Amino acid sequence: MKLKDLFKVKHAGAALLLVVALLAGSCSKEKGIGNGDNPPPAGQPASFELKTKLDSVLPVMLAPDSVFKLEYAAEHVKSVSVVDVPTGWTADLDEKASTVTVKALAEAVQKAKITLKAVGEDTKEVTKAVEFYCLNSFSDPKGVFVLNEGNMTTENGSLTYITPEGYVIGDAYKAVNGTELGNVAQDMAFYNGKIYVITQNGDQNPVGTKFVNDGMLIVMNAKTLKKEMALSKTELQGLDWPTHIAVLDEAHVYLRDNVGIYRLNLQTKELKLVSGTEKAPKSQFVVMNGKVYTYKSGLVGGILEISPESDQAKSIRFPFKVSCPINTVLGIKAADDGDIWLMSTGNGKKAIGKFNLASKTIIQRQINVTPFVGSSGVAFAVKGKDFYYTDDKNTTIYQMTFDDNKELDSESGLKAEKLLCELNDIDDNAGLLYNGMAVHPVTGHVFINTIKGYAQFTTNQIWEFDFKTNAETPVAKYENYTHFPAGFFFAPNNN
Repeated sequence: MKLKDLFKVKHAGAALLLVVALLAGSCSKEKGIGNGDNPPPAGQPASFELKTKLDSVLPVMLAPDSVFKLEYAAEHVKSVSVVDVPTGWTADLDEKASTVTVKALAEAVQKAKITLKAVGEDTKEVTKAVEFYCLNSFSDPKGVFVLNEGNMTTENGSLTYITPEGYVIGDAYKAVNGTELGNVAQDMAFYNGKIYVITQNGDQNPVGTKFVNDGMLIVMNAKTLKKEMALSKTELQGLDWPTHIAVLDEAHVYLRDNVGIYRLNLQTKELKLVSGTEKAPKSQFVVMNGKVYTYKSGLVGGILEISPESDQAKSIRFPFKVSCPINTVLGIKAADDGDIWLMSTGNGKKAIGKFNLASKTIIQRQINVTPFVGSSGVAFAVKGKDFYYTDDKNTTIYQMTFDDNKELDSESGLKAEKLLCELNDIDDNAGLLYNGMAVHPVTGHVFINTIKGYAQFTTNQIWEFDFKTNAETPVAKYENYTHFPAGFFFAPNNN
């Protein structure tokens, strides 16, 4: 090739390169590549999801010092972190395992929201928030306890708790302690920051079947439900199917069984029968003014008063002449003014009475129905002067406001009685009432336990009604939580 030809080729190549460069520059400007006003496209957005299945309505319930592991799946992320961890909570992230381990301390704030944040390749954030609830306090006076007997042949007792927000913990005692109450839990009492639960069989049922549980009498912290003391059936030898409990102090714990009422000294573990309480009724005690009260039916019936000064009950007899004879007492409760409310029957008349312990006088108001009394001995619920009860059909709810005007006769109560609702008409699974009802001392709402039937006890309802505003539609209905409920209980309001 001639030198001038080589020169031409070189210049042609340079020219071609120049053209390509110019075209490339022109295209890049048209597409915005490298242009400060139009940055290049970023990476892919994050794919970030929780793998752990969570309830769509309820928060994660977590006992103090226990852990809950959240699993997640993440792709196209630059980083994953935990943000907004509330006081008393920890959330440890393991990016390799794609998990977050959540733990609450005893002093943790009760309601918590923990947020997981993923930053994608495109620098955009994706967050997932999880609600938690720490089971570190049960002393709110707006909460509700439901004590469950459990199936006598197969189960231990349990303690259901409904939080003020309406969350239900099926067995709060087990959630906190990891152990269970004794077989056939019957009654519970509050005293000095503690809860006392008595069970019928403890760790062995009547046919000799052994159960693994915490025994016949359990004492727990009223705020945390942490077990503080437990006495087995052997340690309470001599008790014959205990059913009810009242506590004045640690040396005066009263237990009713098939024989009578015993005083238990928890300091010495000594049991002593209280004289005059033989064949005491299977009914809840009234604790008032530092004394314990129960009753005695019959022609010489009256209120039995037990004081810590003596192991002998004092009998305060009903007046002999009353408008409604008191042949059978169905139950008693404390009135706000120190009197005793009582429900009774006699000579075909059913009545609610207000009995003054000092004057031994009684004001009575008749009712139309014979109230149903469950095995726990609860015939009625009362707040102020508003009474709630059922008839022997036992799912029809009645209300009567007691008028204590002494000028009125007892029959005035018949007109004051109102039929509120028929639970079985609202829910055909509400086959029968099981162990009475109660009125919440703070909200005034009425709580009622029903089950479909004895053989279908796992189909059940906890009803919450505000009868002041609506007698047909409950405020709430919690389904399939109870196991033969013994009754409702409420933490004392110490404010």
